[in-house]
Amino acid sequence: MTGVGVPTRGALEQAWAEVLARDLQDGTMAGSVARFAEHAGENLDGLAVQLADGTWKPHDLTAVEIISGERTRTIHVPSARDRVVERALLDMVTPLVDPWLGPAAFGYRPGLGVADAVQAVVALRDEGLGFVLRTDVDECFPSIPAGLALRMFECLVKSDALTALVTLLFQRPSRAAGGTRTLLRGLPLGCALSPILTNPVLTRLDEPLLEEGFALVRYADDIVVATETPGDAWEAARVATAALERMGMRLGSDKTDVMSFEQGFCFLGEDFGSRYPPAIPHHRVEAPDRRVVYVGSQGSHVRIRQGRLVVESADDAPLLDLPTGQVSRVACFGAVGFSSGARNWALSQGVSTIFASRRGTYLGSLSPASDTARPKRLKTQVHASEDAATSLNFARRFVQAKLLKQAVLLRRYARRSHVEAIPPAVRAITHLRDMLPECVTVDEVRGIEGAAASEYFPALGALFPDALRFEARSRRPPLDVPNAALSYLYTILLGECETALRAAGLDPSIGFLHADTDGRPSLALDLMEEFRPLVVDQAVLGSARRTQLNSDHGRTEPDRAGVLLTKAGRTAMVDAYEHRMLQTTRGALPDYSGSLRRHLYRQAQRLVRALHEPEHVWTGLSWR
Repeated sequence: MTGVGVPTRGALEQAWAEVLARDLQDGTMAGSVARFAEHAGENLDGLAVQLADGTWKPHDLTAVEIISGERTRTIHVPSARDRVVERALLDMVTPLVDPWLGPAAFGYRPGLGVADAVQAVVALRDEGLGFVLRTDVDECFPSIPAGLALRMFECLVKSDALTALVTLLFQRPSRAAGGTRTLLRGLPLGCALSPILTNPVLTRLDEPLLEEGFALVRYADDIVVATETPGDAWEAARVATAALERMGMRLGSDKTDVMSFEQGFCFLGEDFGSRYPPAIPHHRVEAPDRRVVYVGSQGSHVRIRQGRLVVESADDAPLLDLPTGQVSRVACFGAVGFSSGARNWALSQGVSTIFASRRGTYLGSLSPASDTARPKRLKTQVHASEDAATSLNFARRFVQAKLLKQAVLLRRYARRSHVEAIPPAVRAITHLRDMLPECVTVDEVRGIEGAAASEYFPALGALFPDALRFEARSRRPPLDVPNAALSYLYTILLGECETALRAAGLDPSIGFLHADTDGRPSLALDLMEEFRPLVVDQAVLGSARRTQLNSDHGRTEPDRAGVLLTKAGRTAMVDAYEHRMLQTTRGALPDYSGSLRRHLYRQAQRLVRALHEPEHVWTGLSWR
């Protein structure tokens, strides 16, 4: 195992800028930071050399007592030079650790914060879970088993160099005011790396609770478990106590209690009640400058008239009329006419247009002329697709990203009533995901993906309301409303993936995981794998649980098998899909923020870079 190397001079310089900015937040500069700043360039050069040749050694921590109310706690402050190294390491390892933290963890994760945790608790309240277990971990950082934390870090990061540096940092003693040096128990409070080592350890608290179907929101070591009854809440306390005791830790007895939303309680500084804080439907939703137009009325036609996009019904009744400058994409389903003027406008303005059957089968798209750099990219893409090792590497990563998100979705929505269906499926999917590194052919990776699907869809179906539950994925034709909704949105998503790849200069038909047979857009299918559970499956399941999708949204036709969505059903699904795609996130990819739609395009661009720069590793998004 070798993996990622030590921080570079550029990484250290960026880390120094972060350390300096944080230190100046209170308006004054600490002495050690001021001394480092006097010769910052030379100091950074020296650190880079020492890290590269293995001679760098950290200084002792400085113990500082902080008085907060009636409580005194001790934090252990690193020197300025060590803070720079720690911050550089944190920036490097966060993208490697964060994707594995699961759906319950909200603290110390880029792009997630108190507001997200609060809205998660609000959603559980509005779901009808009226009671909560409120607790925390007693003396969390000092009681973390440091050996376990380092072993988990090593497994996740897979870098001898980084593990060695982090081990040095957590073996350093702390020096008190009188000069006494003490080796610390656990992890030091005050070290930038302590939270990212703590979070993986606390997944060993999360997992038993999620396994039992408890709805958990954890912000660092501050915990809420929402339940239907007080008895379930106390059972959650028992499960949490046992999980922590296995690691030599314990719950904070003075903060552990069962409460109700009616009574009220405080979490993360927010007072919760039966109605407050309110749900914010558009929390982290980005209002688009331009909109996607979906046309599904059979016999309708799309035209351009005096700078406006006009959609008219089969009998020429107006259905939509808006300025062309407000349109970003067009999606047509079934017997929809698209005029030559509309075609010319779409191609000349770079407005992607997809076409699908009425049942949601993807048919094709309009794409503008390619850029001059595209031939070079295509040659690289073809060469990579013909190389067995490269294809295998990409296929593994596509499926790994998908399976991670399938497990997160099942855990996020599972409740006590699902304990027989969901935990076994999650365990099976996790086991299959762990087998991916052992696959030696793309066919074996496809086998893993197929086996995971056979576990995932029955479990997903069990999470739907009784009237909409299904036992298997059915397509061509879908046999029930949820499967019809999934197929419909998968088609829309596939069209977006094809557009994103063409915009990046790649050919959507030349893929790695999916076979390039039957004219399928194989690379678009590859790209969309992680977005299936992240966007579509969550949109459909969430709509069903909020009754925005119901059994009345399906219809059948004489002499034709399967279920079609009604107009109201299609509208509900498009609304849910757009809402999800417009949700903004930060931290799902390193140094990137924006809507999930922007992240889809970013993933296509990262594919280009991974194809041209083999040292750049393509990874999936972290769930947000």
